[in-house]
Amino acid sequence: MEIATTDIIANVPSSYPGSPLRVGSTGLDVQTIQTYLNRIRRNYPAIPTITDEAGVFGDSTRAAVTKFQSVFQLAPDGIVGKATWYKISQLYTAVTRLSELNSEGTTLGIGTVPPAAVLRQGSRGADVITLQYLLNVIAEYYPGIPEISQDGIFGNGTRQAVIAFQQTKGLTPDGIVGANTWRALYDAYHGIGDFVPAPGPDTGTIEYVVRAGDTLWLLSQRYGTTVAELKRLNNLTSDDLNIGQVLKIPTGQAPSYFEYTVRAGDTLWLLSQRYGTTVEAIKSLNGLTGNLLNIGQVLLIPR
Repeated sequence: MEIATTDIIANVPSSYPGSPLRVGSTGLDVQTIQTYLNRIRRNYPAIPTITDEAGVFGDSTRAAVTKFQSVFQLAPDGIVGKATWYKISQLYTAVTRLSELNSEGTTLGIGTVPPAAVLRQGSRGADVITLQYLLNVIAEYYPGIPEISQDGIFGNGTRQAVIAFQQTKGLTPDGIVGANTWRALYDAYHGIGDFVPAPGPDTGTIEYVVRAGDTLWLLSQRYGTTVAELKRLNNLTSDDLNIGQVLKIPTGQAPSYFEYTVRAGDTLWLLSQRYGTTVEAIKSLNGLTGNLLNIGQVLLIPR
């Protein structure tokens, strides 16, 4: 008999690949998203089945991504950017109940029984990684708990996250993880499914939070609609928008753009030539007043 051991495996569902996935993308990251979506659709049957070859981002994968985005009030562009990746990962975590050792035939190093160790600043090891993983998952659902590095070292950042969690749960905010804090962490982690909204009717709209530079005309161009339709849906009597204002956006048509992350050497002129558009069209869609681009900046490119 051979007994194989391994270090704790945690945080797999939140490993964003670093660049958006779209039609034409291939590889393990695409297969991961396909696996997550096919599992999620068992709870949300409105999401269509993915029939593309595993690891190939084709039309059926795009359709599933677009519907997921529509259901969970993300921009329905069929592109898996960071926001969509993390939302899919969160839902997959919730619906598969990853905290249970026998769930979905998956075994993780979390289990259902908290560790007995008392952790404090300066502690190290596998129990600290478990703590950091739990805190990061819980932080997605409890505002005020900061995201931390999962390095197995109980530093000041981990201590501050523990204190924030303890305050949320009415525990003594001492930054020490004893039996009561462990139990509260596991209870919160097990209860994440309670935060997942029940599938509701498809209203044909998503909610959009207005950001600096947004105008009704820009939004109408991005989402393939009209200013008049946006005003009708939102009972607007003027074109004025306020940052933080929530608008209803129709989802009947696919957005007339895709996301592009600026890389070294990119210019608006080069991008316009590469994607068959114009500099003015890119500037207009993104509300740009100059030609300066920053590496890592996300641009909307007209289709």
